Amino acid sequence: MYYYQIDYDYFYRQQNTANHIYNAFRQEHAHLIHELETAGMDQEMITYIIWTVIQFTLSHAHQVSGTINNKTNNIYESMIQQIQWLTYLFRAYRFSANQMRRVLRTIIRFTLQGATTTMR
Repeated sequence: MYYYQIDYDYFYRQQNTANHIYNAFRQEHAHLIHELETAGMDQEMITYIIWTVIQFTLSHAHQVSGTINNKTNNIYESMIQQIQWLTYLFRAYRFSANQMRRVLRTIIRFTLQGATTTMR
C-alpha cells in the first residue's frame, strides 16, 4: 500500500493565504459584492462563491504560466469546465455571460496577485 506524504505546512500556508486574500478582496471589491447582493444573492452564497474561486485559483496557479492575463484566462476557462454549477448559478440570478466572466475573473486576478505576495 502506498501512502501519500502530506505537506501540512503547505496546506496551512495556503489556508492562511486564502484567508488573507478573502478578507482583502471583501474590502477592496465591496462594489462587486454589492452587485451580487443587488442581484439577490445572500451573504452565504457570495462567501461560498468567493471561497470556491480563491481555492480553485490557488490550487491551479502552479499549472499555468504567462502574464497575469494569460493565467487569469486559463484558470477561468479551466474553472468553468470543472465547476459547471457556477455557470448555472449565475444564470439563475440573471447574470449575463459577460457579467459572470467579469466577476469571476476579478476574483481570480486578485487571488493571483495576492498569492504571489503571501505564499512565499
